[in-house]
Order: sequence, then C-alpha cells, then structure tokens
Amino acid sequence: MMKLFVYLFWPNPSGWHYTDSRVQIVLGVCFFLIVFSFAISYWRRTLKNPITKNLTKSWSSAAFWFGIVGAVLIASRVEMIQFMAMRAVLVLWFLCILLYIGFQFIQFRRRHYTVMQRTQVIDERDKYLPRGR
Repeated sequence: MMKLFVYLFWPNPSGWHYTDSRVQIVLGVCFFLIVFSFAISYWRRTLKNPITKNLTKSWSSAAFWFGIVGAVLIASRVEMIQFMAMRAVLVLWFLCILLYIGFQFIQFRRRHYTVMQRTQVIDERDKYLPRGR
C-alpha cells in the first residue's frame, strides 16, 4: 500500500518526454478540448430551445479550462516541475472530468424538456351544442 502512495504522490517523477506517444496523445486530447469548446460555443448560438441553451451554458468554459489545465499538468510533468508533476494530480484531473460529465448527464436528463405549442381548435358547432356542468 505504501508503494502505491509513493508512486502516486512522488513530487518529481521522471521519464516523460515530448516525443513520448502518451504525452502526445494527452496533449492532443487537451488541444481537442480547447478547440471543442469553441465548437460548443458556436453550436449554442444556433440553439432555439431556451432550456437546452440554459443547460449547456457551462459546457464551453468547462471544456476550455479542462483542456488548459490538462496541458499545464502534462507540461509540468515533462518539464519536471515538482508537485505539479505528481501522478495523483493527473488522476484527480481525470476524475474531475468524469464527475463533471456524469453530473451534466444527470442534470440534462432530469431538467431537459421542450415547450410544445398549444393550439386551440375553435369549432363553430360548440355554441349550438349543450354544455356539460
């Protein structure tokens, strides 16, 4: 158990380089999140449903900041900056992303609805028929 804590919380792990495929994949995911945040922002402007617009309000900024924070954490890991390079911080970042996605999914399922237009049919025969009381 102690080895696991040392593995996760060691302040300056080495062995990562920018040419490593793991680093390139994670940096690519972070770059994708940043670009995806602008796509979400553009998509929100085209929405007509105010409920959907309100529920997706934080998606753009969350994707942007998760991308920025992830890129900073990976750069800290590669550049061997102490305490920002801990594996536990990367695990915490990933768990925060999963928690945010799960919470947003639950909120969207609970609170999303569409407003249906109510139409009233006016029938000329109604004024001649008896009304029920």
